[in-house]
Amino acid sequence: MTRWLRSFAVGVLLTFTIPQSALSAELVEVFIDARDPAYVVVQGINADTALEAWKEMEGYAQLENVQIMSWLVFRKEARKVLAPYVRINDYPHTQALMGLLTLIKKYPGRPFAITWNGGVATTFWDYQHAAETLEEFRKNPKAYKAMAPDADPVHPNNKLPGLLRP
Repeated sequence: MTRWLRSFAVGVLLTFTIPQSALSAELVEVFIDARDPAYVVVQGINADTALEAWKEMEGYAQLENVQIMSWLVFRKEARKVLAPYVRINDYPHTQALMGLLTLIKKYPGRPFAITWNGGVATTFWDYQHAAETLEEFRKNPKAYKAMAPDADPVHPNNKLPGLLRP
């Protein structure tokens, strides 16, 4: 199983083990999975999260490039924590980071990702797109060009408005 599929599967597994009642609880920690160079997955953890999900995440946090961090610390240090995983920022004039923080708060237990080029990944296809574009970049960095905003599936302006709408 490829890394991106494994990361996506972990996020899906953790999403389904967190009870619906946890959606109303306050965030206490953030699960961060940066094992794949194409994206870093971030998922909020509520105080009401099921014990089995906590144990599952703590087990993964023993792996290299996976950690659990206090929500309060992550919220303040998110740029510093995530910056090493963004190789280039194709979206400098967007609010991707603020959008990610809001998504984590609004949808605890659901995995979201910042891609290697500063995009926001929310679906299996977004993760795959990030992996493919990173591979293109690695093959020929000088030839790499960001996609047109309206055609780019991980462009923050295409992802965030629909998910952040009340």
